Amino acid sequence: MRVARSALVLCLAAVAAAAQAGTVAVTFAENGPFADAGRAAGEQEANLRVIAHHLQSLGERHLPADQTLRIEVTAVDLAGEPRPSFRRGGDVRVANGRADFPRIGLRYSLESNGRVIKSGDETVTDLDYAHRIGVRRTSDSLPYEKQMLDRWFRTQFLAAH
Repeated sequence: MRVARSALVLCLAAVAAAAQAGTVAVTFAENGPFADAGRAAGEQEANLRVIAHHLQSLGERHLPADQTLRIEVTAVDLAGEPRPSFRRGGDVRVANGRADFPRIGLRYSLESNGRVIKSGDETVTDLDYAHRIGVRRTSDSLPYEKQMLDRWFRTQFLAAH
């Protein structure tokens, strides 16, 4: 009984936190260069979905409820280079740490109560992505890009709070 109550309290706290979260609306430019987001259409769609979901989760965790972040992804160049993998039946990304660093073009505006409080258009990059500790050991999809977007988000939207 005590465990059930604790679980219920944790669930209610999570719901309350989610209700207070800001929102992130992610779109993708129609003519954006997404050629390096995946060779096959399904792979590209899945990778773009991962990027959108990650940006949305950052907003839910860190933005106040009265803020909305609108992001248009204008370009995607994933870390590493795709190489054929005959064992896996598709491509595998090989990250060598040279000129294959991740780059994501973003156009954004942060709104609070209907008023734009910050906006920009930039290309987020991580030249040193291959030397980051802990990323190589994950089975999570797009770990270098997620870590890069985490740093960008903290710098742009959490430093001022």
